[in-house]
Formats: sequence, structure tokens, C-alpha cells
Amino acid sequence: MRHLLTSNRDGALLSHGGALPPIEHKRNALTRLIVEHFPPKTDTPEPFRVLARLPIRHVWTTNYDTLTEVAWDQERKLLDVKSRNADLGVDKPWAHSILYKMHGSVDHPAEVVIAKDDYELYRRERPGFLQVLTGQLVTKQFLFLGFSFTDPNISHLFASIREAFKDDGPEHYAIVRRPKRGSGAGAAKRLGTEKIRHSLWVQDLQRYGIKCVEVDEYDELDEMLHAVELRLSARSVFVSGSLPDSAPADQRRRVEDVARAIGNVIAVHEKRLVSGFGLVVGSASIAGALGVVLKESAPNLEKSLLLRPFPQETPPGTDMAAFHARYRDSMIQQAGIIIFICGLKEATGGGAPVVADGVIEEFESAQHHGRVVIPVGATDGAAAEIWSRLERARLMPLGLTRRDFNCLNDTQQTATALAKIVEKAITALDRPHPVRGRSAARRAVARDA
Repeated sequence: MRHLLTSNRDGALLSHGGALPPIEHKRNALTRLIVEHFPPKTDTPEPFRVLARLPIRHVWTTNYDTLTEVAWDQERKLLDVKSRNADLGVDKPWAHSILYKMHGSVDHPAEVVIAKDDYELYRRERPGFLQVLTGQLVTKQFLFLGFSFTDPNISHLFASIREAFKDDGPEHYAIVRRPKRGSGAGAAKRLGTEKIRHSLWVQDLQRYGIKCVEVDEYDELDEMLHAVELRLSARSVFVSGSLPDSAPADQRRRVEDVARAIGNVIAVHEKRLVSGFGLVVGSASIAGALGVVLKESAPNLEKSLLLRPFPQETPPGTDMAAFHARYRDSMIQQAGIIIFICGLKEATGGGAPVVADGVIEEFESAQHHGRVVIPVGATDGAAAEIWSRLERARLMPLGLTRRDFNCLNDTQQTATALAKIVEKAITALDRPHPVRGRSAARRAVARDA
């Protein structure tokens, strides 16, 4: 999923008694209403936060509010906002995503599309949005969330695309809600009529290449988006761990061999390696991955590696603990599989290395976010402690047998053998497997993501 079109259902109905006021007075009243109805936001609903974490490049919305902007800002991502026709000609080259507010923004309330005249004159006043949207509807894949498909300009675009491509156009997805039974006399009859109308509407959308995933309540959207996030994150593997320079040479060679072999496996299966560049572990795993990637005729390092060296200093005025926790969470959320190798650091005041508490915090973050955890306990340190915790809780990574899991903690296993076990867990996520406790619609989203 790379593109998204969202719309809210908020609206306002103004009634007037007697003679209608002049057009400009009505427009001013609508402008004031928009400003009052969409105050600045400081927090966002969970679906927006999940969407901000996804690798979405283009976002289209008919909303006026700033929820999307706030969500991207909270994820520390730069958003290129385009709410007026003139904005389309200027790009922010370092933006993570582009937000097209095709009906305008609360930041410019006098220019929003809200009245009938605005819709009728849209092609004249905002032609750039229709041109860009047409190109993306033809070449990209969209996910429509909460969109009613009643916008006449959008309907015209779909009709034009179908006329040009017939049945060979691109496929899109939409999450739609099934009709609900109301109250009062005749509720059952009305529901039957609504179901027939809904079924015909879904069939009509399919003519335009829009596959509908039906839900009973929009509250299910949170879980569905989390399923999509996990599915997409499974394409990336985060390697966590460290070993101080004071460690014995034989231990260093052992850890390097394991990390390099695992980095190699990650690249062979075309996964993206995520690394915080932990001492010894980070450089060795990256070297293992590069040994595969650089052999390709056209290596794509941006696709194969995501390197986020852990900052040694925090920005001025920030709480160190909170900053480090947010930084770790950000890396964990980039990957669906978290591999722990060693995890030792220098002891305060000297002495033998001790378990790296930062690696333990990354394990706890991985559990909190529902990631697959693979501790190579045979490398000692935090990895061994994490292996013990999973053993006591009788939790094993998906795709591994009890024997496989025990081997991960066996110091007699070679680096190659340990990497083979990790490989089984990595490839297990690529195979379809049942999703317990979820509706068919949720399973469909997880499967098709």
C-alpha cells in the first residue's frame, strides 16, 4: 500500500429563515464556522498515528482539519502539504510524504470547497489537483478510508479512467461499512432495502477496479491498520545488540561471526536490515548484508539498509530517558522481526562487561508493539537473558520448533547453524498462516497488504 485517500463525515447544516443573505455574507459565515469547527489539534486518533508510521508517500484527503499534519509531526516526519492549486508546482525535496488537501485546509478557510458552486467550479479553480490525482489513480494503488464516493469530480475521474482502460485499469481498495439496523417500526424492512442498495453500490465500485473490504463498525479500522503495519514491517529486520571493545578477542570473533552470518541471511531473503549501529554487532551485521547486496548488478542500498546510529548526545532541553525511549520505539516500529545478538556494555567503574539495559528496553518495546523476537542466547549478554524470559513464558518465535529454540541458546552451535535457525523464523512470516480471532475482512486486509 503506497497511496491513501481519506475523508471524514463531519459536516454542518445551516438553515436560514426568510430572505437569503447575499452570497458573500454566506461565505463569510461558512468561513467562521470552519475556523470554529476545526480548532488546532494537539493529539490524533490511533489510525492516524499508524498511517504516519507506514511507508506511505502520497496522502489525499478531502478533510479541512490538521489531524494528518499533527500525526506526521508526532512521528517526526516532514509532510509536504498542498492545499491550494499553486502549491502543486513547488515540492519539498526532503519530505517523507506529500499531503494533497484537495478541498482546501482550515489554514485557508476562505478557499475551502464546501458550497455547491465550489464543486461545480472545481475543474476551473483547482485543475491541478484533478490532473495529479488522475495520474496517480492510473499508475498507483489507493486505499480509500471512510470515503463516500459521492464527490461528482471523483466520479467523473473514475468514469474517464474506466473509459480509457475498460477492465485493464489499476486495482484499488476501500474499507466500507455494512448497513446497520435502525430503530422503530419498519426497521427490518429498511435494513433489507439498505442491504440491497449497499450490495449494488459495492458491485458498482468493482466496475471501477475498487475492491471493497466490508466491516461492521469503523472501530475495526484500528486493528486492520495494525495488521497492515505488521505485514509491511515484516519486510524489515532489526538487529539489536552490542559488545564493548574491552571484550576478549575470542568473544568478539564469535559475536562478529554470528552477526555477519545473520546479516547475510537477511539480505539473501531481500529483507531490509535496520540497525542502530551497536558496537561490533551493528558493523558486523551490516557487513554481512553488504556482502550480498553489493554483488547485485544495480544494488539499492536505500531499499536494503536503514541505519539509525544511536545518538551519543540528546538535543538541548529534552529529557534523556524519554528521548532514548522514543528513539528506540521508532526503530522497533520500522521492523517486524527483532533479532538480539549479545548485548553487553562496559561496567560503570570498570570490571567485566554487564548486560546492556538499552538492549533490554528494545526487547520490551518489541513485545509492546507485537514484534517477533528472536534472541540468539548463545551469544551471551542481554540476548541470553531475553532467551530465558521467553523460555519461562513458553513463548517461541513463529516457525521455530522447541529444538530450534533450544539451539539458539546452545553455545556449541556454530555461527552458520545459528543463522540457519534465524532464517527459519524470518521466512516463516512470508508464508500465509491463520489469524486467530479476526473477521474475514481483517484477514483479507492482512493478506492483501
